[in-house]
Amino acid sequence: MATEPTERALLLELAKDSFRQQIAKRVRPLARSYVEKWMACELWLYTSVIQRHSNELHSYKSVVLQTLRSTSLDDMLTICRTTRPDLADLWSKPAARAKLQKEIEKAIEAVEAA
Repeated sequence: MATEPTERALLLELAKDSFRQQIAKRVRPLARSYVEKWMACELWLYTSVIQRHSNELHSYKSVVLQTLRSTSLDDMLTICRTTRPDLADLWSKPAARAKLQKEIEKAIEAVEAA
């Protein structure tokens, strides 16, 4: 029992690191036109992630929710800028921050409903 908080903290840190890596992995191949459509709310990313990782989301629901809630938009946008500096002008727009906030909110709702 004494190791549970330590194990949970380790699991949470692993989840945060994995989340950061997944952001970079998703952003790396994106075309400028795709990012522009995404920022205009024509496309959503959370749905495909939820579908692709439904088993993990179900098994680690509390860790996933805590990770989603505790990762800042600034951290995510920094990952986007670092991964795709050629799109820095897009990542700097208020629409990118707003869309990312909506993605996180929708992802939290979907994970809670799972």
